[in-house]
Amino acid sequence: MKRRLGWMLIVLLFVSAGAAVGQEAEEAAAPETFAAPVVIVSVGQSAGAQQARVLAIRAGLDYVFEQRPEFSILEGSQTLILVMGASSKGLGAAGVDIDGEIAWAIDMVARARELEMKVIAMHIEGGARRGSTSDQIIHAIAPLADYIVVKGATPGVEWVESEEADANADGLFSTIAAENEIGITYIAKTLDGVEVLMDLFEIEPTE
Repeated sequence: MKRRLGWMLIVLLFVSAGAAVGQEAEEAAAPETFAAPVVIVSVGQSAGAQQARVLAIRAGLDYVFEQRPEFSILEGSQTLILVMGASSKGLGAAGVDIDGEIAWAIDMVARARELEMKVIAMHIEGGARRGSTSDQIIHAIAPLADYIVVKGATPGVEWVESEEADANADGLFSTIAAENEIGITYIAKTLDGVEVLMDLFEIEPTE
């Protein structure tokens, strides 16, 4: 009986040690990384894409920006950033409706995949840029990405910013990320996206 208990203790020690090693390995796993050059485009023609352009400048990212470019802009680049957010004024100025905009964006992602590019979906204007039209874009585009950046509350973490700034109040982005096994970063302020981009593209801060 004592011998059996001894073997059981040894087995339990090995199992525990293995679990600990596995947990350490998981915690030490490298985060998702992306490479430049980068193409930044708008899906929905809101001001968010211009904001993302400012973030890219501040992060020191090698990028090109165009609100609604031809697919040829992708050639020679390694990452596509799609900035989601619908503006009826912006769509009108571009001469497209929401269905046409979504179809164009899906085709752009398909072309990016043909070129073996990675895709980041960003929603950085907060809850004020949620609504039925923006949500159509989010549901169609966010699941196609390799990574999501959203200005909104992290699940289980108290949101201390203004209520209208939380684009994840209903958990939409968390749900999309979980269901599609997509990495996601939550930011409290739009300018927090600078550090996120630096982390994702492994850009060292300048002195």
